[in-house]
Amino acid sequence: MLWLMLWACTGAPEPGATPTQSATPSPPSIPSAVAPTQSRRVQDPVKPDASLQDANTHLEQVVEAHTRDPSNPWAIGHGLVAEGQNMPLSNGQPAVEWLFSSYAERIKVGQSWALVFPEARGSTRIEPHPDLLLKALTDAGIPPNHPVTVMGHSHTVSDLYTGVLAETFYDPKTKQGNFKSENDIPWTLFGVASWSKPDLVWTNAAGHTTSFDALTDYAAEHLTTVTQFIAESQSNGKPFQKRGQGIFAFSCGGAHMIQGVIHARIRGFGSASDDGPFEEQLNRLVYRYPIELKQIDAGRVSHPEFKVPLLVQRLKLTGHTLETMARIAASGAPKAPTGTELTAYARDLAESVQLLEKSEVFKNLNTLRTKNEQLYLDVVGDSAHALRGLRIATGQATVVY
Repeated sequence: MLWLMLWACTGAPEPGATPTQSATPSPPSIPSAVAPTQSRRVQDPVKPDASLQDANTHLEQVVEAHTRDPSNPWAIGHGLVAEGQNMPLSNGQPAVEWLFSSYAERIKVGQSWALVFPEARGSTRIEPHPDLLLKALTDAGIPPNHPVTVMGHSHTVSDLYTGVLAETFYDPKTKQGNFKSENDIPWTLFGVASWSKPDLVWTNAAGHTTSFDALTDYAAEHLTTVTQFIAESQSNGKPFQKRGQGIFAFSCGGAHMIQGVIHARIRGFGSASDDGPFEEQLNRLVYRYPIELKQIDAGRVSHPEFKVPLLVQRLKLTGHTLETMARIAASGAPKAPTGTELTAYARDLAESVQLLEKSEVFKNLNTLRTKNEQLYLDVVGDSAHALRGLRIATGQATVVY
């Protein structure tokens, strides 16, 4: 059925089990956050022609109009990813300070206080995935020592890093942790890797000791498992069908999982002798992308009644793929995508934006929200990631490593 082709950034597999707390837990031992030392730019950037400039303009308009709402912290986080740390909100307040003063909470860790963001507060979504906002803040280039106020108390953004580690754990023997499913790991991988020294090991508030290398390795191994059907398709020459299987059960078709694993590996976490997940996932993504794009476009022809959801899926696929490829290109890693390859992905994104614009989806986003909140959120989040990818690819933005 057609709906099986669709995947959103808010879906998640069924929760998994977590181990019980030790009767005599060890006291917490959490290192301080460390600011990244490198901000890298694509060395062979895409040259923006008229179509790419037009796509950039439309995406900017969506992001500026729909991620600056003070009452939507999830959207604010996506706006920070797209626009960086100086993004103002519609009420004139700076985004970072507002996020913390309005939505963060304080928790006691040992003799000190740390910060966390709840999943939601009432009907307001804040972090539908754990550490989504830590990832957004680190990706936006916010320094750990940035001052914020929470519940009337002075803090720095690094206290969120402390709070994340205070709640996070992973046991490689049982392959269990605090995550409801593997779909909740990507944002933690990205955020923690960005502000950590190599060989990170910590003991959280519940007394569980975790190696970040072990968590990275587990995520990489799981990513290999859930994309194995793609490798088999590539090997036997029989194109796969998207039916919610494997990587397609993950948010945004697994784009965040791929980005999280690769970012952590580039930052030096995981098995130093095992670069397989990097090259393997890059190869599988290059193979699967045109197949998925062709299926979406075929669906638009055969099922015109689903035109708008499928156009949003096209934006999701092309935007997240460009973002993933541009991030890898900016890293300077071996076998990273070339400027020519990035240009091809950017042109596909530009076509997606053009199709949405012609269908007046961007123009009528507020109306869409009253009819289909999830589809509205997809457009906003996907536009932010697409804009981020386009800005990295064209050399306008850097990636923190």
